[in-house]
Amino acid sequence: MYKRGIMMLLSASFLSACGASNIEVIQLDYIEDQWNVESYSKEGEMIEVQKSKEVLAACDGERTTELKGDITVYQTAIAGRTEPISAMTPYTMKVVTYLEGDERYVVCRESYTNQLMAEAIDSFPDFVNTSDGIRLPRLPRIHQTSSALQDKLVEAEGLDFDGNSITPFPHTLLEIEPALYGELEMKLDGKVIRYPIAQFEPRGFEMPNQQIAIGYDKKRFRPYILYSFDGQFFMPQPIEFDELEDPESKENTVFSELEIETVATVRQLNEGEETPFYTFSYLKNGKRVSETMTIRFVPGTLLKDGEEPDPMFEDWLPVEETGPRAIVHRKPYDGGAMEFAEYSDATKEEAKELFDIVNEADPVDRRGEDSEYRYLTLTDGWKGQVFEISYQKRSKKVDIYLTDPLRDQTYKLSSEGAEAFLDTFPRLRETL
Repeated sequence: MYKRGIMMLLSASFLSACGASNIEVIQLDYIEDQWNVESYSKEGEMIEVQKSKEVLAACDGERTTELKGDITVYQTAIAGRTEPISAMTPYTMKVVTYLEGDERYVVCRESYTNQLMAEAIDSFPDFVNTSDGIRLPRLPRIHQTSSALQDKLVEAEGLDFDGNSITPFPHTLLEIEPALYGELEMKLDGKVIRYPIAQFEPRGFEMPNQQIAIGYDKKRFRPYILYSFDGQFFMPQPIEFDELEDPESKENTVFSELEIETVATVRQLNEGEETPFYTFSYLKNGKRVSETMTIRFVPGTLLKDGEEPDPMFEDWLPVEETGPRAIVHRKPYDGGAMEFAEYSDATKEEAKELFDIVNEADPVDRRGEDSEYRYLTLTDGWKGQVFEISYQKRSKKVDIYLTDPLRDQTYKLSSEGAEAFLDTFPRLRETL
């Protein structure tokens, strides 16, 4: 009996050891303390969202590529990552909209992209108010504008580009009633203008109608598209064409003695139809020529499973490299910004190595003394994990312990791993 009991204890210890060695040290999840989540009512009033995980986990399931039926949009939630994590990773913002047609749907946009993904869901989160929604048509409409709005365009501030004043053509001002999802493609004389003039996506709050008009730089003979929400004009966009080999060619920039006639009428912009908007008349090689500007509505497509969104501003902003990030910091996240001295971050290559080092750590039943830089935060995409850092000094080296407070489990880095960890964060080493 005694021998049998000893064998059972030894077997249990062996199985326990095997199980411990197979523990996944890194188990990333949505860390609510890293995010600020706001939701907005139909009237644009902010609604507090306590369960941010429901927003962050939206569109994680099987995607749908079609929103069926007449669509009512209920609410939009915006999740933004707190600093300094927001400065370390391209995954800084997620916009989530809840809507209903033949089914309930959630639609998501991630960071700086205009491409959406969607998922059919069984129910909405508790904070979504379904008593009142916004019906969005599938197709946009064009409206004429009042003389009062045209006068407002003439007096609008901010109509300059690279220090040159842009003179608007008031009679070109038109109003666009937005659609559910898609963009307006513009062409002049059959050539596609580089940037879409308007982009639509479902929003859970009332959006004002949008206006477009044409402006002119009289010094450089260059036309611009003027774009606004309810009379608030944004930076003018020069008319440039994608297919030209030289974007700065005269064909792309010079419209001498430009005159414009508005030919658009009040109408719905049907899918794929090129609708005449303006007639451009200008001098080209000493002769006056006439060209037509058209607008075409292009419905948006939803990303399929496995497809990644393209960045919206790839011409202006560098494409952020995805992948793991690592940071040590003195205090827990509280939603506010951290001073530079409060944290230290690893390079992208160092972070990849740290993920391997942490994953190879061994579970132990003790921890060391608390480090001054108390926390290690790992992130990859939208998810992350926080460890508490402790240490034990020995004669010739330092042992590093990482404790996962959610699982109440401590791990010890290997000797080589501890050295690499301290090399990555020299400020941490200095405090030990």
